[in-house]
Amino acid sequence: MFGIGFFEFIVIAIVAVIFLGPDKLPSAMIKIIKTFKTFSKSINEARTAIEKELNIDELKEDSKKYRALLEQNTQKIKKTISQDELSVLQQSAEEVNSALDDIKKAGQNSLDDIKEDDTKSATTNTLENKN
Repeated sequence: MFGIGFFEFIVIAIVAVIFLGPDKLPSAMIKIIKTFKTFSKSINEARTAIEKELNIDELKEDSKKYRALLEQNTQKIKKTISQDELSVLQQSAEEVNSALDDIKKAGQNSLDDIKEDDTKSATTNTLENKN
């Protein structure tokens, strides 16, 4: 107890009996024990308060870690959504390009048909003029 060995404790007890006398020694011992209990209780309360504070600090750190993790996951979700939207836009662009190609082909076919008709008309007119 407090680094005091048995021999030191005996010396302190003998000195206490000499100074206080056998009449006052029991009441002095009771006061010393009460003071020691109060001191011990205060130390334990302080230790508990410090442990709670340390626990609160740990909880704050955990909270910060979870907040950072949440922000990272939110950014990942935003990127994923952006990539999904991009793929939808790319598909739409491909569909538009395909539709434009179809329109081009239809237009080209119409032009070819008109040219053929013009060529046939011209040939027919030429033949009629020769006759």
